[in-house]
Amino acid sequence: MRPRRSIYEIIWDILTYCRTPRRISQILLVCNLNTKTAKKYLELLMRKGFLTKQGDEYVTTNKGLEYIELFNELYKKIFED
Repeated sequence: MRPRRSIYEIIWDILTYCRTPRRISQILLVCNLNTKTAKKYLELLMRKGFLTKQGDEYVTTNKGLEYIELFNELYKKIFED
C-alpha cells in the first residue's frame, strides 16, 4: 500500500497537470481528489498566485511553474542514489 501524499505532492500534481488549461472535473479524476478537497487546494493555489482561472479552466502560472521546478529538484536530491 502506498503512503498518503503530502500537501506538497498534491500541489505538485495539480500544478503539473494544469500546465495546459483544465476543468475541475479533469483535475478531480487525474489528481485523485474529491470535490471538497480539490476546491480547497484550487482556492489556495489561486490565492497564492500559483494558478489562474480562465473561464472555467485552471492554468498554472509562472510562479506555479517555479514551484514545479523547485519540487522536482528537491525530490531528486532526496531520492537519488
